[in-house]
Amino acid sequence: MAQRPSHRRRGRLWIFLGLVAALGVLWAHLAVWLSPAHWALPALAGLGFPVFGGVLVLSVAVLLRRRRWAWALGLAALVWGSASLYRSVWGGFRIGMPEAKENVPALILMGWNVRLYDRYGWLGDDAMGGITAAIDAERPDVLCVQEHYRDPNPQAFPVEAPLRRAVGGVEKAPVYLHEVWARGKAGRKFGVATFSRHPIVGRADISFGTTSNNACAVTDIAWTGDTVRVFNAHFASLHFGSQEYAALEEGMPDAEGRQRIWSRMREAYMERVTQVGQVMAEVARSPHPVMLCGDFNDVPVSWALQEAREHLRDAHDVRGGRMDGTWQGSVPGLRIDHVFVDPAWPVLVYGTGGDGLSDHRYVKAVVQAPSP
Repeated sequence: MAQRPSHRRRGRLWIFLGLVAALGVLWAHLAVWLSPAHWALPALAGLGFPVFGGVLVLSVAVLLRRRRWAWALGLAALVWGSASLYRSVWGGFRIGMPEAKENVPALILMGWNVRLYDRYGWLGDDAMGGITAAIDAERPDVLCVQEHYRDPNPQAFPVEAPLRRAVGGVEKAPVYLHEVWARGKAGRKFGVATFSRHPIVGRADISFGTTSNNACAVTDIAWTGDTVRVFNAHFASLHFGSQEYAALEEGMPDAEGRQRIWSRMREAYMERVTQVGQVMAEVARSPHPVMLCGDFNDVPVSWALQEAREHLRDAHDVRGGRMDGTWQGSVPGLRIDHVFVDPAWPVLVYGTGGDGLSDHRYVKAVVQAPSP
């Protein structure tokens, strides 16, 4: 029986959508392997991969149902060849990860960009109280804070004491602290901080040489008779102002707005190339097992994240079918805060939380040291 014209048109439409999505996915591969220092434009395809990848899978399913075998199988081959990209966004269902062991201690790592603990009242509520309550509920062994803040008058806006109480918990465990300040202004200090229930036996930092809040604390922590090196990093953000956010929320910006937005994005991509390179060079030289936690300001399908995966395992790989977005902005589903661990370490749990307490959700990973 001959196909109806409308049926054929719908089939051609899905072929067209599949080809457009395939082109986007191929560009996303470039985003992973080509440094933005050489060409920044493919990074946009990495940002859009969840859309391109989703449409590609849907196109394959529809074309299979319509028995467009050649088109469906050709596009399916690209889906198969892009498995690493899909895994980076939606998780790997624990495939290829070390198995958890019984009677082996676990360590809870928590990372959070706290947006200066809402010092300036952007949220209008007691965000600091909510932040400390969330930390207390998670009971982290190690807490990595980005956009850490110290007021010129600590009594007027206390930070360290409430966080020590939250990390110490009801057990009132001793808490060790490593702060690294990226910049200061009029007595105010901005940077990163690592709190630990386990003794800190070494402190260092990586300076990015910027005037922003970006920095990396390198903290050696004694745990299970060994030393773990924790990198707490805050990489360059887009530095969007109110004009850029307003333009994005209203829809398609005009030519001038698009140019301004792209200029800021390209500048941030270039800064992250240098900053991530500095950190990963130190990760490669570490004599100890490494955990890397921080606000990368970059999505899973990106050159920066691929650089981290060259040395470490993304803790999000334990998830399956979940994007777990961490940025609480106008674009849903963006996971820009990440936890990476030594590839030999089993990851038991990965999760996020802290809705409405910052412009970022926190990330949490529960890991085991490999058994002897």
